[in-house]
Amino acid sequence: MAPRGYIDTGEKWYYVLHPRPVYIVLAEHAGRVNFMAASWVMPFSEEPPRIVAALEKEAYTTELIKASGIFTVNVLGVENVDFIYGAGTTSGRRVNKLSVLGAEVSRDTVTGAPRLSRPRPIGIVEAKVHRLLDDLAEDVYLVVADVVTAYVDESLFNTHYGWEIRRARIAMHSAGRAFTTNNGLYVVKKRGS
Repeated sequence: MAPRGYIDTGEKWYYVLHPRPVYIVLAEHAGRVNFMAASWVMPFSEEPPRIVAALEKEAYTTELIKASGIFTVNVLGVENVDFIYGAGTTSGRRVNKLSVLGAEVSRDTVTGAPRLSRPRPIGIVEAKVHRLLDDLAEDVYLVVADVVTAYVDESLFNTHYGWEIRRARIAMHSAGRAFTTNNGLYVVKKRGS
């Protein structure tokens, strides 16, 4: 029973933690390339630099990540929500997503893992699998990966604060077909003098 003034979310409990940035995760193995939309990706540690991603066990991209051990996380702007939605709702096992969605990849990465070149990402993280945990949940692997390198569009990022929030309109997934983006920058005031 929910406290007074609240409602129970039921099976959609994770919507409480949305909207979240949504990324395109790319992998390749034995000449097969695929990508997926993933919003359950986050920094894990600074020392060593690692990320963690909860990826569907049955996803074709996850299969390629398991086989190759490397992947990229591509950050897209909100103008690419149609592409992102297509990436998350089209099966790479049945169709060639590159062709169907008009994507292009480059392999000019440190790891050799493919990254998106079209649509053009505003940020990219190259990662190498450190550990894949398969016994924590029935539907997802928890992929712990070392960050090999990360790079961003120089016009949308500064090294002091990170993303230039007023210009970098990062795509965030709310639910289903609903997406949003960051809505401003709020800086905490300094206490006293």
